[in-house]
Amino acid sequence: MNMNGNNGKQLLGKVALVTGGSRSIGGAIVRRLAADGADVAFSYVSSADKANALVQELKEQGSKSVAFKADQSDPRKNMVQAVEASLKRLGTDYIDLYSV
Repeated sequence: MNMNGNNGKQLLGKVALVTGGSRSIGGAIVRRLAADGADVAFSYVSSADKANALVQELKEQGSKSVAFKADQSDPRKNMVQAVEASLKRLGTDYIDLYSV
């Protein structure tokens, strides 16, 4: 029996950032973090349709997520601004978990 009020979602209230999270292994990581209760911001390089589909999938499951376009090969280019904007859309200014 779960007595801590998080309905078995051990990451409830946590915010995760996943780079390259729209496909394959990254997508699986995003799905797992969301299933465990985390709000998830994740980046994609060119697959906006796949990223948006994943956001919609998670929304339908009751999870909060946001996708942002960013070139991880040069973090100075636009990654910082994209992360900050995504966190703002999630309603926070911090990251609890980070996956590359």
